[in-house]
Amino acid sequence: MGVLDRFWSAISEVLFSDTRGSGMEGARKRAQTIAPVVWLLGKTGAGKTAIVAALTGDPRAQVGEGFAPCTRTAGFYDVPPEAPLIRFLDTRGIGEADYDPASDIAWCEGQSHLLLVVMQAADPVQHAVLRVLQQARRRHPDWPVVVAQTGLHRLYPAGMGHPDPYPYTGGAQDEENAQLPHALRQALAYQRRLLDGLDGARPHFVPIDFTLPEDGFPPHDFGLDAFWRVLEEAGPHAFEALRLAQVDAESDGIRAKARPLIYGYGAGAAGAGAVPIPLVGVGGLAGMLSITLRALALRYALAWTPGTFAQFTAAVGGGALAWWSLRYGLREMLKLVPVVGTVAAGALNAAAAFALAVGIGEAACVWLAYRRRGLTAPDEEVRRAFAGGLAAGLRQAKAQARKSRTAAADRAGRWRHCGFPGCHLSPEWPTRTVRFTTNML
Repeated sequence: MGVLDRFWSAISEVLFSDTRGSGMEGARKRAQTIAPVVWLLGKTGAGKTAIVAALTGDPRAQVGEGFAPCTRTAGFYDVPPEAPLIRFLDTRGIGEADYDPASDIAWCEGQSHLLLVVMQAADPVQHAVLRVLQQARRRHPDWPVVVAQTGLHRLYPAGMGHPDPYPYTGGAQDEENAQLPHALRQALAYQRRLLDGLDGARPHFVPIDFTLPEDGFPPHDFGLDAFWRVLEEAGPHAFEALRLAQVDAESDGIRAKARPLIYGYGAGAAGAGAVPIPLVGVGGLAGMLSITLRALALRYALAWTPGTFAQFTAAVGGGALAWWSLRYGLREMLKLVPVVGTVAAGALNAAAAFALAVGIGEAACVWLAYRRRGLTAPDEEVRRAFAGGLAAGLRQAKAQARKSRTAAADRAGRWRHCGFPGCHLSPEWPTRTVRFTTNML
């Protein structure tokens, strides 16, 4: 049996085993432990639900009802729920006299993090939010802070709509922009001055206004593009992946909604690839890919059988996948080389595993979409989706590795992260090790 046949057999063995339910739950829990957490800080009615809905594409009602409790005063919303790519933590206790944020801060510690502060522009009373923000930044001055100033239209004069093009810079220029109503300029400047003296780097300010169609203020996602740019610059790399996962006009509706799921499981696959024990990563990767395929089939209201799985693997073909499997196997063997070999192979396999998960996920969506309509997907289309997903995954992996190379050591000052779960590099090792491995992809 060739290497490619063994790889498909390993996936099939997990896909049709009796431990499917526990495997999916294990994958979900693993994804929850490695997904970055975005802590939403804001008073009730500030617009937190509208922001999560705009970023994820989920309906507001679903977002509002989808937060599961994690502490006495907070709940989280996983995107997607099966294998979160990112987690939103909403603190409900702000404004209560006895609220102590210590447990919420502790819950977030140790995870990639961003503080997303949400303030209604027309509400100057933000001392409760500021108090929590100051405590969090005192303990973690390295946590980036983005401040979304919302509800801009509430300070427009009668008959005014959103200015076009988007005029805000997030800096002092906003206070001097005569195109904006005086009351709005003053309100934005007042809130920004409240955060003067905050420990750590200066927060990023983004005025936005996410309204409903019946509000009469088009566009209803005013400032969303600027918001994305700031989040991708300041926040976890998952924001970039989440946005990429949403942008594809050619996708069927299910595929578009499933793409964050593919990226979420891709992060789990990257963790399997980074396992520093020779040949363990191969088995872990096969298990993660089988769970990805099962979850995607559920999205399409289908179920895999040995026969349909064989048809899918034949449609994917062997060229690119055989090449990848051979290189992945070589990297697993490279882990047998003490220390340096382990570090290099782990970084390579983490990126490659992420890319492969995206490629197989995209191919599966094409194949399942045809199957759902009672048709057989053309092999060329399935292979094109696989190749496109593989390339997109590699670009994302390389970009994150480059970003991580330039990042400072973490809060403990002892480890540098290669950009994927489970893969850490000691600062004593030159960053050129990661550069060498990512350039080989």
